[in-house]
Amino acid sequence: MLNTPISIRPAKTHEEFRQCEALQRNVWGTVAASAELLFVTQKNEGIVLGAFAGKRAVGFVFAFLGRRHGRLIHWSHMMAVESDFRDRGLGLKMKLVHRRHALERGIPSIAWTYDPLQSRNALLNVARLGAEIEEYIPDCYGQFPSAIEKGLPSDRFVANWRLASRHVETRLGGERKPVDYRGLPCVNDTADNTRGLPVNRRLRFNLTQPKLLVEIPANTDAMREIDLKLALRWRMEARRIFQHYIASGYRVTDFAVPAADSGRRAYYVLARRSASRAG
Repeated sequence: MLNTPISIRPAKTHEEFRQCEALQRNVWGTVAASAELLFVTQKNEGIVLGAFAGKRAVGFVFAFLGRRHGRLIHWSHMMAVESDFRDRGLGLKMKLVHRRHALERGIPSIAWTYDPLQSRNALLNVARLGAEIEEYIPDCYGQFPSAIEKGLPSDRFVANWRLASRHVETRLGGERKPVDYRGLPCVNDTADNTRGLPVNRRLRFNLTQPKLLVEIPANTDAMREIDLKLALRWRMEARRIFQHYIASGYRVTDFAVPAADSGRRAYYVLARRSASRAG
């Protein structure tokens, strides 16, 4: 099955919508969008894209029509990939197919939320796709039964993907410049504890440079399995950091995991709005 070619297309049959429902249960441990809701969305200018290995759905995207700041958008409420098919670029491929469908329908932006502490999602959303992050929502969905969330507050970034912008075209064309960390101040100083997990030792809320770094755990899921108390501490400290600096005129413009750190370090880049298009 892993070697089967994957096709990405709109779901068509009731069976395919039921498979997308089952994927939610497999990935998150619960179902939030029923097959009936997915079917109705597909019929009314939203979109449900399935990634199919043969006849089996191994990933899907669910988005509905909405308005953000007065402009028509697709709100991409869900994207899931079966565990055996992750880290194969499938999320990126589904996003690109969604982009094409949205542009064909005259929809200029796709927006969605994601957990700021999930480095895999940050790499895709910010670094690869070029989505803009200008909003942080504490406990966005309240407490909900997600196997990934582990009962933590469901804080989220709002990602706005301006589909035809020069910034997005540059990122999709592979023209992104590597992040230059030299001389960039870091909002949080971290050190590994006895379990090898990063802990914030100092937070700075008085920085004013044009660009700043914010470190997050490179593997939040592993931290939640090993030390849920520390994962909660990271949630609350990250909330303070991002709320403060977004309110101070910064936004997230990039994300990277330096190769030299073998995946043990992960950084967001914050830039003042006047400087955020540079680099």
